Amino acid sequence: MAVVALAAPAWAYTEVAYARRGTTMTESPPGSIGSVRATLVLENLAAGDVRLLRAQSVTYRGTPDRNALAQKITCEKPDGTIVSESWTGTNLLAVNGLQPLAQRLLFVAPAAGTYYCRERIYVNSHYAQPARATLYSAFVGDVAGPVAAEKVIPATPLRGAVVFFSGTDTTAHRVLPISRYLPPAGATRLQVRNDVFFTNCYGSGGAGCPRGSFPPSGKSTYTHQAFLVPSSPACPVASTTRVTRTFDYLLHHQGGSLDVVAPLPAGGCGSWSSYVVVRRVSGLPFVVQLYPYSQAFMYAS
Repeated sequence: MAVVALAAPAWAYTEVAYARRGTTMTESPPGSIGSVRATLVLENLAAGDVRLLRAQSVTYRGTPDRNALAQKITCEKPDGTIVSESWTGTNLLAVNGLQPLAQRLLFVAPAAGTYYCRERIYVNSHYAQPARATLYSAFVGDVAGPVAAEKVIPATPLRGAVVFFSGTDTTAHRVLPISRYLPPAGATRLQVRNDVFFTNCYGSGGAGCPRGSFPPSGKSTYTHQAFLVPSSPACPVASTTRVTRTFDYLLHHQGGSLDVVAPLPAGGCGSWSSYVVVRRVSGLPFVVQLYPYSQAFMYAS
């Protein structure tokens, strides 16, 4: 069975921290890591404790009409040191009305202690006029409560890395690979949760794209599809449908989720691997931005 989660799904939460509604957000200063809108406190964790976190926001009234809207989950020590994070964003266009953003983070406590997992949401202008936007709603939540460490495995984080698709590249690229995960005994279901983040390349590049000379405007069209592959040939491969999406230089950034679920029979299927296949169809070059933007993990239950 495959689940394609391109819009924010309904979730149940064991704990949620909400932002103050109606907050007017103004331009972040250079170098800012983003204003805190909500904080979820994870108290007295042991080293290796696992939590599945998800943040969501809805923003509107962006001025000027086009400005960058960013959202982060940052899990921090009490002294503010960030130990794990997840980023997403888009360009806020006033004509589009309410703009939702959502992303997830598999948080593993690196040491015993209390951690502050913060939802940071902020705006930056593409023009001389400072950016401003209104926060309709926002929250960060713990999706499942304590999760046994042997039930989860993340994709290897490659901080700051990108996969570049040039204007002539139509080959398939695999991103967010997870290899040879063996679910624990008694598990009956396995799922892989992929959050994939795209930025198209125009003008002089930047914002994740290589610096260079690209068309001044245009659109990018691509396909992506997620796979969950057992080592045993007796078990079928699970996948999402292949999804085709287009975004233009005004939106510039686009994130989405591709989730795959597979049943685990009593006899087992051996180990499992997963990946997302991305292919450029036409239009502007683009990149898939990896950690902390694109992230994936497997979860046995």
